[in-house]
Amino acid sequence: MGKPADVAALSASAALAIAIAAATFGHGQGGGLPVSGWFSWHPVLMTMAFPGLMSVGRLSYVADSSWPGLESKENRRKVHRIIMSLSVLAMLGGYLCIFKAHWPAQKFFGYDFKKGEWAAFARVAHAWIGYAAIALSLYQAGTGMAKMSALSQGQRVFTNHGTVGKCIMGTGLAAVLLATYFWAWSTSTKVIVAGLSVAAVSSSFLLSTPDSKEEGQPIMQSVA
Repeated sequence: MGKPADVAALSASAALAIAIAAATFGHGQGGGLPVSGWFSWHPVLMTMAFPGLMSVGRLSYVADSSWPGLESKENRRKVHRIIMSLSVLAMLGGYLCIFKAHWPAQKFFGYDFKKGEWAAFARVAHAWIGYAAIALSLYQAGTGMAKMSALSQGQRVFTNHGTVGKCIMGTGLAAVLLATYFWAWSTSTKVIVAGLSVAAVSSSFLLSTPDSKEEGQPIMQSVA
């Protein structure tokens, strides 16, 4: 689709990172959380991981080939691997933050283990969808490393890697949108965060994708 579409997708992801940080740490409605707090970093890191970095990671694989560093399929794979690895690290950091924040109250999976009661439905759904996104991401990271190793030996494995990646991004987006729904932000802030999240993911989905056969080609072609 060309550089304009790439720039639009990158801009949405960059704007989202700024918006979620401003909404969390800024002094607007629902914000003002301390930078030193465990919980404060959960929404920031998770939003940066799923709608943010993962969208950019996918973009690195389908963006215009005229961009520096994306001229060859091998280079695209390297950039893709680096960005997706960063997204998984951000995701793990985000989970660590919510785990540490909820540990004293023993609240996990949307359930209060001390009081023996469930949270509101939106919060329960957010928790379970979030756990699904985390599990799928860890699976994707493992199979991604195996896929790279196999491709270097001229073998095609896990050919559904791209499809699983889209499912992960969609699942992560759903978790972010649910959190945006029940967060105490103003309506305008919710619209901005939700809109940029959807824009980042959908723009990377709408960009033209590599041919399925080309995507699975070995890094090192055999010579007859």
